[in-house]
Amino acid sequence: MSPHILNVVWIALIAATAVTWFVGETHSAGPKAVALILAIAGIKGWLVIYDFMALRRVKLLWRGAVLGWLLLVLAIIMLAYWQGLK
Repeated sequence: MSPHILNVVWIALIAATAVTWFVGETHSAGPKAVALILAIAGIKGWLVIYDFMALRRVKLLWRGAVLGWLLLVLAIIMLAYWQGLK
């Protein structure tokens, strides 16, 4: 992996973190804000898994296991949020 690509990914992660911080600081609430934050968290997780954990070029089984874990965790968080709204 070239250092240039890793720098671009790192900048994207910083920008995504700034967006989620801004959403939290503006006291945005509700399902749309939570969905946005979890979507950004999923994208950030995907970038970390593929580029910083170097799983981009490994077998599909390993990528699937790690990405599946990420999606499961995000789904459980969203489910817990929706259950809390009731």
